[in-house]
Amino acid sequence: MTAAPPPPSYEELASLVAVQAAMIERLEARIVEQDAEIAELKRRLAANSTNSSRPPSSDGLAKKPTPKSLRKATGRKPGRAKGDPGGRLEQVTDPDRIVDHHPEACGGCGNDLPNAVSSGFRARQVFDLPEITPEVTEHRLHQTVCGCGHTTTATAPDLVTAAVVYGPGVRAAIAYLSAYQHLPAKRLAEAMASLFNLPISTGTVLSVLARAHDGLGDFETQVKAHLAAAPVAHADECGVRVAGRLHWLHVMCTHLVTFYGIHAQRGRVAMDDFAILPAFTDALASYTIYGDTRALCGAHVQRELIAVTEDARRDPAWAKAMIDVLIEAKDAVAEVAAAGQSALAPHTLTGFQDRYGRRCCAASPPTRTPARGRNPRPEPSRSGCVTAPPSTSGT
Repeated sequence: MTAAPPPPSYEELASLVAVQAAMIERLEARIVEQDAEIAELKRRLAANSTNSSRPPSSDGLAKKPTPKSLRKATGRKPGRAKGDPGGRLEQVTDPDRIVDHHPEACGGCGNDLPNAVSSGFRARQVFDLPEITPEVTEHRLHQTVCGCGHTTTATAPDLVTAAVVYGPGVRAAIAYLSAYQHLPAKRLAEAMASLFNLPISTGTVLSVLARAHDGLGDFETQVKAHLAAAPVAHADECGVRVAGRLHWLHVMCTHLVTFYGIHAQRGRVAMDDFAILPAFTDALASYTIYGDTRALCGAHVQRELIAVTEDARRDPAWAKAMIDVLIEAKDAVAEVAAAGQSALAPHTLTGFQDRYGRRCCAASPPTRTPARGRNPRPEPSRSGCVTAPPSTSGT
C-alpha cells in the first residue's frame, strides 16, 4: 500500500489562505466595478427626453410612458382655474336671426291654440357657421383714348398683380394654418378646398408662405433685437423633419415675443447663424460657450433630478425634495407676476435659497459595496451644477 502524503504544514496552509484571500479581494473588487458598469448601462438605456437632455425625437416608437407627476397634490378639484373665464357659450342679446315657435295644442286639456296670445317665451340660441364660399371681386381697368390718340389704362390696386389672384384673407388663412396650426402643404390645400371651396395647389401654399416670410423681415429684426437686449430669455430646441431629413427647431422667447428658427444643426453653428444667443448661456454645453455666467434651465435640471430618482444606486429623497423646491419656486414667481409684481418678497426668496442650499448639501453619490479591506472611492454627484440659487425670474 502507498503511504498517505503528509498533511500540509501550518506555513503551507497560511500561504494558501493568503493567496485565496487576495483572490477573493480581487474578485470582490471586480464585482463592484461590474455592478457599477451594469448600473451605468441600465441608466443609459433608461435615458429618454423625460429624465435627460435628449430631445423627444430620440425616444423612438418604444418611448416610455410619461412618468407620474412629482408635484404635490394641491387638493383642488380638476377643471378650470379660479378666475379663468373658460370657454362656455353665453347667449347674446342681439342674435342674427330669430325663429318663433308657438304651441299647437294645450298641454293640459289638449285643445287647439290657433289664436292664443303669447304670455312669454324661453330663448335657446344655436351658434353655427354659415356656408363659406369665396367672394370674387372683379377689378375692371378701364381704358380711355385721349384726343392726342394715346390710350391710357387705369392702374390696378397694389395687390392685384395678375388676371386672377388670391386676396389677403386667403393668404392670411394659408399662413395661419401652416405657421400656427402646422398643417403640411398638401393637407392645407385639402382643408382650403373642403372648408372654403377654394382649390389651391401646394405650390401656391409655398409661394404664399415665402411672401409672408419676406414681408416679416423687419419684424424678425425687431424680435431679435428685443431678445438680444432682454435680461432674461428662455431658449430650447427640438428635432423636426424637413423634407424627410432631421433638422432642429430652435426657440427663444420672453413673455412678450417668441422667435422660431429651423436649422440643420443643433449647436453653436445654428445659434451663431440666428445671432441671438451670444449674450445668453444655459445648462447645456452648446450654450456655455457664450459666456462665463451660467443660468441653469429649470426643465433640464428637473429631468436630471428625475433620472436620479430612477437610479437604484442613489437615495431619491433629496432629488424629490429638490424637485419640490424648483416647482414651488416657479409657481411662486408665476403668482407674483400675475399680481403685477416684479420680484418675490425678500423673505420668500431667502426661504427658497435656504431650502435649495440644504437640498444641494444632501445630494448623495451612488451607493457601492466596498471591497474587503479597502475604502470606497467617493464619486461626484450627478445632480448638476448647484452654484446658482433659484432666480426671481422663474425656473
